[in-house]
Amino acid sequence: MIHSRWEIFAVLLTGLGNFMLADWLGLRLVFVVGACLFWMGFVAIRASADASVLGEWGVTTRNLGRSLGLLAPVAVLAVFVFIAYGMFTGSLFMHWHVALIFPLYCVWGLVQQFLIVALLAGNLRKLSRIQERWIVLLTAFLFAVAHAASIPLMGAAFFLAVVTTTVYFRTRNLWALGLFHGVFATGLYFFALGQDLWAQVVSARMWP
Repeated sequence: MIHSRWEIFAVLLTGLGNFMLADWLGLRLVFVVGACLFWMGFVAIRASADASVLGEWGVTTRNLGRSLGLLAPVAVLAVFVFIAYGMFTGSLFMHWHVALIFPLYCVWGLVQQFLIVALLAGNLRKLSRIQERWIVLLTAFLFAVAHAASIPLMGAAFFLAVVTTTVYFRTRNLWALGLFHGVFATGLYFFALGQDLWAQVVSARMWP
């Protein structure tokens, strides 16, 4: 119980950090790298003390196929929508840099999914009597708020979290969610928003 409450608090603090450091101060690269290192360290420490938490969180191959089967149609539809939106608005950006950003965003997406579905939504279901559908909506709302610097990102984040939290409650598999997050976010930034994330990283535009 104590672990669960502190985990929820740490997740909310990370979301605040995303808004303050990444969006407000422009330290996006610093925040992403720091958050990944911190939470990977957290997983390593918790798992070394009790390996069963990995299965509880969904760091397992169990139900991987089922989870991928549920997410694949949504991922394909989302990419087509992003491309159509980008063509309509003139923001469509097709570049081979997609191949470089995609695997990196899968890692960052896995970390984010671990936070919002395993630690936040999972612990809320464990600690409270809130109905599952309200936990899904609350989780999605909080994830959207963490992207409050951009209205389009808020909407996309809300939709993403609704999908991934719902699928997680049915399959409890994080690997598929990380992959889905990578596909969704890469398509969103390149095809709908017209942003070359790789160029931003190598040109240090993600630094202040």
